[in-house]
Amino acid sequence: MLTKKKSLLLITTLLIAVNLFTVYQYSLEQFRVSRSVTSFIFLLVFSFYGGIKKRLLFYALLSFFVSDMFVIRYDELIYNNLTSVAATIGYLLIGFYLFPKFKLSSVKKRIVAIFVVLVSISAYMFYELIGLMAITLNNDLHRYVYYLYSLVLLGLLVLVGNYNFRYNSTQSTYCMLFVFALVVSNLFAAISYYLGMPLFYYPTRFFYVIGLGLLTAFAVLPFEKELLLEEEQ
Repeated sequence: MLTKKKSLLLITTLLIAVNLFTVYQYSLEQFRVSRSVTSFIFLLVFSFYGGIKKRLLFYALLSFFVSDMFVIRYDELIYNNLTSVAATIGYLLIGFYLFPKFKLSSVKKRIVAIFVVLVSISAYMFYELIGLMAITLNNDLHRYVYYLYSLVLLGLLVLVGNYNFRYNSTQSTYCMLFVFALVVSNLFAAISYYLGMPLFYYPTRFFYVIGLGLLTAFAVLPFEKELLLEEEQ
């Protein structure tokens, strides 16, 4: 009998294959539908394995599913904005879940420096993308929604980095990886859609499915009790 971990790995692998195939084989609208089907499947798996007990994470995943439903009509301005708003709510809920673990503490300066560089690079990429997207961003509201979306993602990177520095556990690593996967997916999504580079739909979907799979694993897998690093004890 498959364990939870093996089942999640199998489901995630299959969904990656299906999503990459739909990007290759079908039209833009059709593989947008496959995205919403994917997040719905993860929502079912999440609930089946008891993840619903972690309500903030469940509502975050539900927000991503709602966002993916709006993606189907992404070319219309109102649904474009609603897509970003729903996803932003999902990321905020993840942030609220992680915030109790946040604390400014003494961690190795080398690790902090590396993470600061990564966050800075992400911030610069979002800033440059929004600048390049200026022509296609239809109005000020659209631009402000995307700025808020980007700021929330960057704030989430700070929270998950702090979490991983303080505990450095398997669970915190899963958390860091799913957040980074979703952030990378969003960067590629902006490049593919707003800069007219359809080839980037492949890494967009790959990292999105990986992110949802790791989010589900983070919520439902049995992890050992987390302990603070010695520097904080």
